[in-house]
Amino acid sequence: MAVPEQMEAKAPDRLVTREELAKHDGIRLPAWVAVKGSVYDVGRSFQWIKGKHQELHFAGTELSAGILDAPHGMEVFKKFTRVGRLEE
Repeated sequence: MAVPEQMEAKAPDRLVTREELAKHDGIRLPAWVAVKGSVYDVGRSFQWIKGKHQELHFAGTELSAGILDAPHGMEVFKKFTRVGRLEE
């Protein structure tokens, strides 16, 4: 599923390293996840309590493969702040 253009247009261009992402595990620092190259702050969502989502997904990780099996698509990330883009 493509990322809506309006989401990308508003996004900051901050580069987030994989090491920085890993620190945002929802325990040490607020929960962040990466999906399709973008990093989102999901820490305020009750769905991400203690850095876990549905006991299947963990904050501080790259979740692009998991989004394919989710009952929702990329539209769910519209409600979260985009922190930046994940370093390749």
